[in-house]
This record gives sequence, structure tokens and C-alpha cells, in this order.
Amino acid sequence: MQIPSFMSITIPHRINKGIVPRKERSEYQIRLRITYRGNRLDLYTGLVIAPDKWIDTAEVNGEKVVVQQVKKNCKSSQGYTATQINNALDERVKFVEKLFVDYEEAEYTPLPEEIRDKFNAKYGPGSIRKETFYTIFDLFMVKQGKDASWQSTTYQKFRTVKKHLLNYDKNLTFQKLDAEGLIRYRDFLWETEKLNNASTNKQLDFVHQFLSWAERNGYCKTNFRDFNAKMKTLVKDVFALNDEELNQIREFEFNNTLDKYHTLEYTRDCFVFSCYTGLRHSDVFRLTRPQVDFNEKTIAIPVKKTRDFVKIPLHDVALGILEKYKDEIFDGDKALPILTDQKCNVNIKTVGLLCGLTEPRSIHKMVGTEEKTETKPMYKYLSFHCGRRTFISRMLSEGAAPSVVMSMTGHKKYDAMRPYVRILDPAKREAIEKLK
Repeated sequence: MQIPSFMSITIPHRINKGIVPRKERSEYQIRLRITYRGNRLDLYTGLVIAPDKWIDTAEVNGEKVVVQQVKKNCKSSQGYTATQINNALDERVKFVEKLFVDYEEAEYTPLPEEIRDKFNAKYGPGSIRKETFYTIFDLFMVKQGKDASWQSTTYQKFRTVKKHLLNYDKNLTFQKLDAEGLIRYRDFLWETEKLNNASTNKQLDFVHQFLSWAERNGYCKTNFRDFNAKMKTLVKDVFALNDEELNQIREFEFNNTLDKYHTLEYTRDCFVFSCYTGLRHSDVFRLTRPQVDFNEKTIAIPVKKTRDFVKIPLHDVALGILEKYKDEIFDGDKALPILTDQKCNVNIKTVGLLCGLTEPRSIHKMVGTEEKTETKPMYKYLSFHCGRRTFISRMLSEGAAPSVVMSMTGHKKYDAMRPYVRILDPAKREAIEKLK
């Protein structure tokens, strides 16, 4: 049976054609205005026309319709006909539409600057922007993202970094982010942005990464490396499911007469698969049928985050999930009907609610100098990555050596296991500590 494709994201966007005046010129510049996901971008096409020869709307059968083109039988001062200009304009629109198709297939929402750079590379330089702290930050995302093969989640993290920086100072400079400036920015993150200490430290790490790149490329010449005043944090709480909670999710029966439950069941199955294999969402997403060996009951995958090759033995539950979809057809010969990370995280919370995981669960955080406790219904803490945490905690609680677990999850350092070891009972914790 052919399953409808849902493996790539959709980027809702709109492209409008219009004209804008040019200084001391009788003809106007024709531009494309692109809006998508809160972004607005103007692209200058290199095409010109007098304003009285342009038509935005027309009346057809008593209704106003959008036209946005040069009027018939008109010419520009350069001698180009309406047909020539309109065809050239349509070609540019098609080029931008193709960019969005490519970005959707790559599951990546582009920066406006990336679209502009690709458009200008084909149709002209466009306008020259003044170089500022934020244009350099955008350049960092474009260049570093390409060089380091960032995934969509990494781009999103740095967009969040930029959002916090803009909230802090729209006219920010490198000089304002020296060692003392970073202390002021640190205080802003938890006092004004209300981030907890761990999130504040993460934001500072991202900013440090950008400043290091800017230093290497000659943009930053401050003493930012002298900053060493991060916020105090607690040992990270690990949210993982116990056997009973996992079984509640695994054994839940969906009402598959409703279309909306199909994607919930897809997410549940992929989540449970992660609980029994320890795979990240990105690894499940890229898992194809040739990587599955049903005879040996193993999967062999390159782990995206560490770029290592990991061979994982399959539990019968994980094997059963693969066999459930063995005869289905998915894009890219995928082994499972995995949705995007964002959709999985939304769906798994809904699944948790349907399964009755509503007991209150508390997480402890440091906010400034205060220790605070956050309590929510359990399902609200669910995310796809909880499957990986569940796998690790269950393996360790059953007595598996950390080195064995690390060989299956791709972790490089024992420190990554410490939060999981902390939640085990004292005897098991002591035994595992000796095995490290």
C-alpha cells in the first residue's frame, strides 16, 4: 500500500510582484516580495517599467483579481516588450518557488539572506547591505551551517540565539560583548528573558561559538574569552519512562477509523522503537530498509551527531515494529513512517494524554540563585528524545555496563551517563560507578 508522503516539511509562503520608485528615475524597479514564517524579503529583479504601464489588479466578470504584470502592448525605455518582461518576471518567480521546494525536501527553513544570495547569484547583486553585528551573525549561520553540515534543529537554535540578542540590544556590537558585556548579557537572559540557569549557559555557549568564528574571520577583537562567570546549575534531571509507563504507550489501541489517529500511531510506534533501540529522531528518520537485517535482528546506522557507525541488536518489540511496516512503501525507502521532529514532539504529548500519563511530575531547576521546582502532568514532559533517555535508563537499571550502553547509543564520554546513573537505586549506582 502506498502511504502518502509526509516526510518533508511544508514552508507556507507568498510571492507578490510589485514596483518601487527609483531615485530620480522615471521608471520603477520591479521587485518580488516574499513572506514566509514571519519573514519578509524584497528581491530586486533588475527589471524596470514606468508606473503607468504596470497593473496590479484588474476587474474580470465584475470581480477584482490580482494581475501584477506589465500591461499588454507596453514597452520599457530599454525596448523590452511586456511579454518579454512578464516572462522574465515569471522565470524569477519559478526560480524562487524551486528554492522553496528544495528547502522543504531538505527539511530546512532558510534564512532570508540565503534566499537573497541565491537569487542575486543568478539575477544580479541586488542592494548592498551595511555590515553590522547582525548581518555578520547571518553570514556566520550561512557559512558555518554549510561548512559543518548543520541540521534544521541547529539552525533553529541559532535563530533563537539571535532573537535573544535582538531583545537585548538591537544595535549590538562586538565591543558590547566583551567579557564584562557577557556578564550583563548573562544577567539579562535570566532576569528579563526568564531563562533558567542551564538554558542561560547554553545560550552563552552558542554566543561564544559565534564570537570564536567572528574572531577567526577578523570581525571580533575583544576579550570575550576572559568571560568565565556562568550560572550555577543543578545536576540535570532525567525524564524517562518506567516499564509500566512505557507499556501504557506501547499497548494503547488507537481508533484508526479517524485519519488523525494514523499519524499518532506512526509517532507512537517510532517513539517505542526509540525506547528499545536508543536511536535519536534523526537516526530513525534516516533508517532505510537496507540497513535492517531481519535474519541477524540488527540495524546498522551512521549516527548523524557523532558520524560514527553503530550496529544495534534489535529487541523483539523493535523488530515487531519494523515488521509491522515491512510491506508499506515510504519515501526514500525508509523503514518506518517517521514524521518531522516538530510533529513527533507534538504528537507524542497527545499520545501520552490519550494513554493517561497525567500524573504530576516535577523537575528541579536553578533560576538565578534560587532553586525552583516545576510540576506538570507527565505527558507535557514527553518528547521524542525521551525515548532515547528511556532506553538508556532501562538498560542501566537492568545492570548493563555503561560501556555497552555507550557503544549502542554512540556516546563518547562517560559524563553523558552520569545523569542516568543518578536516578538508579544506590546499589546499582555503586556497581555501575565501579564499571565505568
